Amino acid sequence: MYLLDSNILRHFGEGHENLRLHLQRREGAEIALPSVVVAEMLRGRSEFALKASPSEAPRTHRFLQEALDILSKFNMLLFDEKSAQKLEYLRRKHKARKNYADMMISTMALAGKHIVVTLEHKGF
Repeated sequence: MYLLDSNILRHFGEGHENLRLHLQRREGAEIALPSVVVAEMLRGRSEFALKASPSEAPRTHRFLQEALDILSKFNMLLFDEKSAQKLEYLRRKHKARKNYADMMISTMALAGKHIVVTLEHKGF
């Protein structure tokens, strides 16, 4: 299974034609969003919408709706117990040197033998 990170969602179809075409050739069941990515995306859009000035609020709430529309097109893979065990190991090994969300996505990929699709290789 291919796990997409948030960078892929933000830039999907924008100058990454080969990636987009490759993913389109995969069946829907082969592509998923880690629940970590869903949480990150909803948190960002929700905070933006809740803190917007009255004049910006309609736009920020449209962005929230757009995020929900994008997320609804994908399956979501939940962070599970096996991932949690691997996360404990990686946290001890890497301490604070790694982004926690990226570490969570990495452990989901390791636990399930999935492939992470990302534009940000540094975090992985």
